[in-house]
Amino acid sequence: MNGADIVKQFMIALETQEFTLASDYLADDFTYTGMLPRPLNKKQFITLMKELKYGMPNMSLNVRDIRETSNELKQEQNAECTVQLTGTQSNAMELVPLSLPTIPETNRRIILPPEQWRFTIMNDKISAIFVPPVSGGGIPGLLQQLGIDIPIIQ
Repeated sequence: MNGADIVKQFMIALETQEFTLASDYLADDFTYTGMLPRPLNKKQFITLMKELKYGMPNMSLNVRDIRETSNELKQEQNAECTVQLTGTQSNAMELVPLSLPTIPETNRRIILPPEQWRFTIMNDKISAIFVPPVSGGGIPGLLQQLGIDIPIIQ
């Protein structure tokens, strides 16, 4: 499978709540780096996605434009896609990997700005996801739209 195909299958698994399958696409030393104080490892990332999906049962990543990107290193592949998280927070959320207190149900609709997710793939496994900062995006943007004023401490 090429990098774009791996990313597509991984994102489909996240969207359909097949978290075990999604985890299988991630390398054991996987890292997610975004608008957080520190990177998340494989277990923390999957846990965060599960918790977000529980808190927002209709959450969608609205993935589009999955494409391979150039890379001079032959042992790894790169891909990226656009992700725009949307959903309604109809359940309380416990974002344990972020060390946040329980976020009470708000019934607010969330529409985050589009973000570019950049993937590094080695040996047919996603070894890293990097999400450059976007104003109003990421977990800080989500908390802001929910009307929650708590710092992210890890």
